[in-house]
Order: sequence, then C-alpha cells, then structure tokens
Amino acid sequence: MKLNLLLATSLITGAAFGQFTDSNIPVIGTSTTMYILDSNAVDFAAMTGTAQTWDYSTTPGIYGQTKVISVVAPSSTAYSGDYPSSEFAIDIPGFVTSFFTSSASTRNSQGFVFDAGSFGGTAIVKLNSNDELLMNYPYAYGSSAIADAFSGNANVMGTDYPTTGTVNTIVDGSGTLKLNAATTVTGVLRYKSHDVADVTIPFVGAITMDRTQYEYYDLANSSLPIFVHAKLVITLAGSPTTQNIVMSSVVPDEYLAVSENDKATFGLYPNPANESVVISGLSGNETISIVDMAGRTVMTTQNSGTSQTLNVSDFNAGVYNVVVIANGNKTVKKLTIN
Repeated sequence: MKLNLLLATSLITGAAFGQFTDSNIPVIGTSTTMYILDSNAVDFAAMTGTAQTWDYSTTPGIYGQTKVISVVAPSSTAYSGDYPSSEFAIDIPGFVTSFFTSSASTRNSQGFVFDAGSFGGTAIVKLNSNDELLMNYPYAYGSSAIADAFSGNANVMGTDYPTTGTVNTIVDGSGTLKLNAATTVTGVLRYKSHDVADVTIPFVGAITMDRTQYEYYDLANSSLPIFVHAKLVITLAGSPTTQNIVMSSVVPDEYLAVSENDKATFGLYPNPANESVVISGLSGNETISIVDMAGRTVMTTQNSGTSQTLNVSDFNAGVYNVVVIANGNKTVKKLTIN
C-alpha cells in the first residue's frame, strides 16, 4: 500500500474562538483546498506554549499538487453501513475518509477508509470495539492532555484483522502562523495528536503505524485546519519506513522546480546503506544534501564530478532524503541507512 495513503488515518480532527467545542465542529458541505508543500519542512515540535511564531512562509510547494478537504454526511459515502453512529466525515477524494461523532462533551473518531488503489485496494478501519477519543470539550491551550486506547477491525482486501492502539492529544501552543510573504495569521491554536496502531496480518507479519501530526487552526474563521504537518512511521517486521506530508491552505510563494514524485535523474546505491553511499549520474555542478525526517540537514557538499561518494557510517539508522539541486532544479530520493 502507498504509505502516503495512510498518513490521513485521522487526518482532520475538527475546531468558540480559542477553543474547540461542539458548537464549531466542521459543518457538512464546507470544503477547502490544501496545497502540498515540501515534505522536508520542519515540524517546530519544540515550539510549544503561548506567543509562538511558526514560520512556514518560505517553504516551497510541490507544483500542481493539491488536496480538497470536504466535510460530508456519512450517509453520502459508500461506507455509511460501516459507521452507523458517525455524524460527519472528512473526505479527501482518492485519499481517505474519516468518520466522527461530537457530543456536548467529547469528539470521537469511529475510524477511516483509505484508498490504496492497485497497491492493496480499499482498507476499512472500524474502531467498533472502542473508538478514539480526540477531545474533551472545551479543548484549548492549558486543557489536560488526553491519553486513550482504541480497538476494532481493519478490513484489508476483504478480510478483517484485529486492530488495537493508543492516542495522545493536546493543544500544545498558540500564537502566529506565517503561511507566505503576504499571509500571517494571528490567534492560531495548534492541536497535536500522536497515535500508534498495531495489526498483524498472516504471512505479512506485525505492522505498526506511528503518526505524529500538528494541525493549525484559525478558529475565528474556519473549523478546518489552515495548515497540517504529519509524520508517519510504518514498521513492518521490525523495519521502519518514514514519510512526511505537509499541507497549507494558502498558495505558496515558490515551488520546487521538480516534483518530489517525478522520477529522479541520479542513481543512489547501495540503498539501504551502511558505511557509504554513491550518487551517480551527476553533471558536475550539483549541491547535494542529506536531510533527516525532522527536516534537519545533516550533510551538504558541492559536487564536481559525475559521481559522489558520501560517508554515512556515523549517521543514525533511519530514513533520509537525499536532495540534489542543479541549475535550480531540485530532485529528492529516499535513502535508508542501517
């Protein structure tokens, strides 16, 4: 299955000004277009508390890539029978639909459906044994953090498999969000969620999904987030793979010259690597960087030949982005270091 299809497991959680309540749940019929940004953008995890300034104004977008987020009635979806108690759903066509309820005191998720296309069809995750508590109302900066367990079934390719997990949420900051040179939003709340789900599939093995997500809200103007930064780590049989997705409601000022999904023009081997990695197919005038999944540049070098050998023996094991920039064009490939 495509990993980015899993990133939206409970992608949008919802939003009186300065706090989340049942009176400002996402309204059925509303929608917003989100622009996909460079996945190397930092998550500002350490910037918690009041009077923060989260600056994404110089983060480039991925040209031509957007996602339309819509709030829909569960009965209008093809999976209404799987989520009979849900009151509203957040739909991203060809991506994921998440199902929710909201009472006077809490907001809960009953699960999600994601489309894995030819990589595995449609997966239906139903938290029908114990749903996921996302918020206790009112939920605002200074509210007690939530720790909750959930369980149910994941239907993959027509077969149900038991699924269990935990979720931790908190409104961890408030302040100002810079989206581009002309757009600065004040009075923003940041909602952080961290969930871990486990499922075991025969002949495949144990799969763990570990997702950390930051959602930024301008509650005075919208019940949907205006910015999302998510990091997902999928571990299959002890081998982790990491992927980020970053989305903004405002058009970015700049775009990467080459889409992250375009075929890279350079070679990368061995991959996975232990001691060193060779980058081939170069022209002799490239800037090469290795960036970790937190957005930190851990190595940068200027290339002058047709190939470049980099020593990665001191790097921590994990997944990195190798970024090659030549004549203003940026190309990215994933590198796993054991």
